[in-house]
Amino acid sequence: MALHWLEKKHSSFVPLTNYKSTAMIKNYFTIALRNLWKTKGFSIINIVGLSTGMMCFIVILLYVKNELSFDRYHKNAEHIYRVVKDFINNDGTRTPDATTPPAIAPALQKDLPEVAFATRVFPSWGRKYLIQNGDKRFYENNVVFIDDNFFNVFDFPLISGSKPNTFNGVKAILLTETSAKKYFGNADPIGKIVKINVNNGANFLVTGVLKDVPQNSHFTFDFLIPFSSVSKNDVSGNWDWYNFYTYVLLKPNADANVFNSKLQPFFKKYQPKSTNQFYSQRLTDIHLKSNLKWELGANNDLSYIKILMIISAFVIVIAGINYVNLITAQSVKRAKEVGVRKVAGASQKSLVVQFLIESVCTAFASFFIAVLAIALLLPFINQLLSSSLVLFSQDQWPLWIELIATTFAIGLAAGLYPAFYLSSFQPIKVLKGKFISSYSGAYLRKGLVVFQFLISIVLIISFFTIYKQIDFVMQKNLGFNKNNVLLLPNVRGGSDPGAMVNELKTIPDITNIARADGILGSQNWTNGVAAKGKTNHILLNFMRIDHAFLPTLQIEMQEGRNFFKSAADSSNIILNEKAVAELGLKKPYLGQQLEWDEAPGKTSVLTLIGITKDFHFTSLHEPIKPFGFVAEENNGSTFFLKLHTENLPKAIAAIQNVWTRHNPDKPFEYTFQDEQIAKLYQADVKFKNLFSSVTLLAILIACLGLLGLSIFTAESRIKEIGIRKVLGASVSSIFTLLSRDFLWLILIAIVIASPVAWWAMQNWLRGFAYRVDMSWWLFAAAALSSIFIALITISFQAIKASVANPVKSLRTE
Repeated sequence: MALHWLEKKHSSFVPLTNYKSTAMIKNYFTIALRNLWKTKGFSIINIVGLSTGMMCFIVILLYVKNELSFDRYHKNAEHIYRVVKDFINNDGTRTPDATTPPAIAPALQKDLPEVAFATRVFPSWGRKYLIQNGDKRFYENNVVFIDDNFFNVFDFPLISGSKPNTFNGVKAILLTETSAKKYFGNADPIGKIVKINVNNGANFLVTGVLKDVPQNSHFTFDFLIPFSSVSKNDVSGNWDWYNFYTYVLLKPNADANVFNSKLQPFFKKYQPKSTNQFYSQRLTDIHLKSNLKWELGANNDLSYIKILMIISAFVIVIAGINYVNLITAQSVKRAKEVGVRKVAGASQKSLVVQFLIESVCTAFASFFIAVLAIALLLPFINQLLSSSLVLFSQDQWPLWIELIATTFAIGLAAGLYPAFYLSSFQPIKVLKGKFISSYSGAYLRKGLVVFQFLISIVLIISFFTIYKQIDFVMQKNLGFNKNNVLLLPNVRGGSDPGAMVNELKTIPDITNIARADGILGSQNWTNGVAAKGKTNHILLNFMRIDHAFLPTLQIEMQEGRNFFKSAADSSNIILNEKAVAELGLKKPYLGQQLEWDEAPGKTSVLTLIGITKDFHFTSLHEPIKPFGFVAEENNGSTFFLKLHTENLPKAIAAIQNVWTRHNPDKPFEYTFQDEQIAKLYQADVKFKNLFSSVTLLAILIACLGLLGLSIFTAESRIKEIGIRKVLGASVSSIFTLLSRDFLWLILIAIVIASPVAWWAMQNWLRGFAYRVDMSWWLFAAAALSSIFIALITISFQAIKASVANPVKSLRTE
């Protein structure tokens, strides 16, 4: 009768659907907060684990969204395409190249009805322009020359002024906002004059100021100059000068596939003898899907984005597993609560809602902590990723809606199983304590621990592999010595460079000085070349160098000789081994003549006098390509200074003094050869940094879950441990008892994770032409690291339990 009265009295206790009052909702949240507070230790572990996972997820999401947003700010981004080509080599292989001849844009607009506008872009090609306004003089390498219809294709908003025009013969230039402040401060630059060393020096009228180019653009600029302001000769009919970039805006109803299919026939119409293959790329695909020769900027790799997206999902899964594990681990404690509430009249549905609210509260607490942590760490994150991620901005409200919805979904997903699991307990059984003897909860927790560490071990093996590969490409012998080589650009146009060289030689820290018109790993030229009498030409990368260049960079000769210090070698050439092989030359190689493309139907003859050993002048993603050197004494644009010093600042100061004496009107700027090589791997290093950070955090999350489970295991077996100690068990045997089960789970995870990681990393390594082997020690190191981390994690609680006084645990029996 009393029980019937209690059930009747509390029959109003149940479904949320029947009572939608504020009081009922408040009651659910109050109980949820009380339960979280009552189990502070587990709540902290849960919140720290979830917030760490969410922090990884949000940072990766910000990064991925930024990478996917490249070039999408243009109004007609989906209709803009870049025209590119493949250079076909003798053996049928292709060299994808982003450059086109200047004639192609006007011809496209005239011939193809799908084209609304075709515009050309001509970058500075590594040249530094000296720009001056009064006493402000700076070298600028981000000067871009454009067609007058450039703004019909691209959307770069004007802050003031007008778009480029000749202004009745006056040379026009547009500045970005940052450049305008650099040269004019807060003054209005419109109508002002800047002097640029273009065409032996010229004055340009500032006609407009543009907003800074967004960081998510595949090409950038600080200054825009119309071709009409600088070109003395019209190059619109030139089909052989491959130094321009061509973009087209298709008409709204145009079919991009039809346009693309017409490109090759269109090109053959004007160049019937050329083997080049032309095609188009969507503007929004360039940053992540294009890796052509002569890209305007360093692009990323879509595969890296996909990997990071998968990792972010895994991290959230690991964090969610932590929650499921720890909540189900507390089932013994919560079982009696569930039993009492069910006896009191609570339905399973109301209990499910209660547990889900607890889960959602935990998820949102974790979300707020994650956002706060990211806000504090964002400067460091941007530095680590060499990026400009923004957490709060006006145009990011869709992202925040997504994050809030994702947080709610994580709370529901992570709490769904524990909610139904705990609410399904039968009151009579749980109040008798029979749940403890059930294996269902234990098997679930063990399976989830295996899955957690499986993911963690895959990440650890992947991290070791990625670190080893990136270290390999950064440290590999490239076939030349990139270390301690200081580059001085813009040596032309000043006082006598020869006199400056003589004075630089008096600096004891300089052991060698060379001169060239390119930089290995950065800018070099290309030209067609063939063995004399042969029709098939190969695309040869080349640099013009003086006699000291090869010794300064320590490029070894395989056969023949270096250039002499005279004009006698002006008709000679030195090739690498790869070029000799692709040209199909037969021994003896030296003395053979090569045909050097000058113009359509016109070649000059060069004599092969030397062969260098192969060396890497591009990233190790690509195989070694043909390279050549032609002689040019006293005319290169860059000095290469080989330094031998432990006091680098002192050496640089001495070099600056010499520069200033000989070039008082030119700023002193320098870089190093190894920095140019490092730029080739910016995307790889960025990926490594992000991957390693996420891996460490994923391991931390898994360890938090393991810590929580070790606490639960020790607490649930406290009386067993007490009995064992009374019977004489040692501390080490108790420690082994508590650690053994976890170590078996980790060993199972290692066995499953190893082949998964091997397969994933083999696919990643295929992106490098030169790569490391996945040695056995990578897997051994990952396995030992996992076991060591697990032992450290559980050792504290295991030792604590093994040294506890058994009297305290048994006194209630």
